[in-house]
Amino acid sequence: MNIRNKITTLFTLLTGVIILMLSVFIYHFSKRSIDREFFHRLTVRGGIAAQAHYEEGILGPDVYNEIRQKHLQRLPDEKEYFFDKIPDSLFLTSHDITLPPDFEEQLNAGKTVQFIRGLTYYSIIPYKYSGKRYIVMMSARNDYGEEGLRDMRQNLVLGIILAVIIVFVVGMLFSAEIVNPISNIIQRVKRISVTNLDMRLPEQPSKGEISDLTQTFNDMLDRLETSFETQRNFVNKLSHELRTPLTAILGEAELALSKERDPQEYRAALSVIAREADQLHHLTTSLLELAQAGNSVNEEFMGSIRLDELILSVKKLVDFTDPGNHIQINFESLPEDIEYITIYGNQNLLKLAITNVVQNACKYSDNGKVTISLHASESQCIVVVEDRGIGIPEKELRYIFDPFFRASNTSAYKGYGVGLPLAQKIIRIHRGEIRFTSMEGAGTRAEMRFPIRS
Repeated sequence: MNIRNKITTLFTLLTGVIILMLSVFIYHFSKRSIDREFFHRLTVRGGIAAQAHYEEGILGPDVYNEIRQKHLQRLPDEKEYFFDKIPDSLFLTSHDITLPPDFEEQLNAGKTVQFIRGLTYYSIIPYKYSGKRYIVMMSARNDYGEEGLRDMRQNLVLGIILAVIIVFVVGMLFSAEIVNPISNIIQRVKRISVTNLDMRLPEQPSKGEISDLTQTFNDMLDRLETSFETQRNFVNKLSHELRTPLTAILGEAELALSKERDPQEYRAALSVIAREADQLHHLTTSLLELAQAGNSVNEEFMGSIRLDELILSVKKLVDFTDPGNHIQINFESLPEDIEYITIYGNQNLLKLAITNVVQNACKYSDNGKVTISLHASESQCIVVVEDRGIGIPEKELRYIFDPFFRASNTSAYKGYGVGLPLAQKIIRIHRGEIRFTSMEGAGTRAEMRFPIRS
């Protein structure tokens, strides 16, 4: 069942149930009112009949019958019963009359007993005269009331049917008003493919959920188009980066094999081959690390990590690979509770990410002063790496996490542009974030934030 039919069905069912409950409510209280009015009539007639029966000196039966024929409309199947005491059960059973179980208690308390058996209404009235207590029972059918209730039932049923039909039609129109914009969006989105990712959904004139949905789809298409463009550029740059060392290796090898040469020339050719092969190895290793980082980490290799200890191990690694660095570690802002500098993650991956950031700071500051500091807030651990190097042009700062991107002022430095994308991916799968602020010629500040392990 589609959304339109679901909305119409639910709308109709809900309205139908409400109207049905309201109709039952109206019928119930209308019947109670009719029953109460008819019992009142029976009680009044019973009082008059008792007075005529027991007080013959004032109003005899003949006078009562004459008044009833002239002024009181006789009720359908009206009957009168007079008793000098509480009615005998044998008598009542012979007349197919079943009294309520507590009728004696009510009569002894001087109350009128009223009940219905089938279509017949009964009113038993206690009557006192000359110090004696008598019982008068009146019975009749409420044909006019039943006829009115029957007409009411028919009208209510007809009203419910008409109301449900009207609500169904209105529901169809209402649901169409809601669903049609969504259907238009679906049809438009179906026409978008890899070949026309520049297509966008038309903006909605009014604000609301449909407008938000349209904007969300357009934002998603913007991201997809950017991702595809980035992927296309990545492949183009990758093919170029791989082809350059391979071409140099093949060229030197073919040149060396083309004729006999002296040992010095062979050594020169092998030196070029070794250099280019080393670059190729470094590039492929970086690409494999970038691909293997993925979007999640196996829980088996996750654990508690103290960031102060991790930073010290990063410093030790950089000292080994680049002994001429001038890294300074600042732990002055460390909290007393080590829980505030403890995170949950993979030791090796996080070490690789922070090392990439620190090595970049050392490289692009020409081994100048690089400061690593550690701070903590109530919910985050913050690692800050600052240098006084060449900086990053402001317009290019947004592209630093694109694979193979290198800033325009880094041509004099060796690199492939995969270190920061790898660091960003590793930090993101640890539910962290990395931010860069930089000024060209003044230095760069990298801020890595990680959630504290709770």
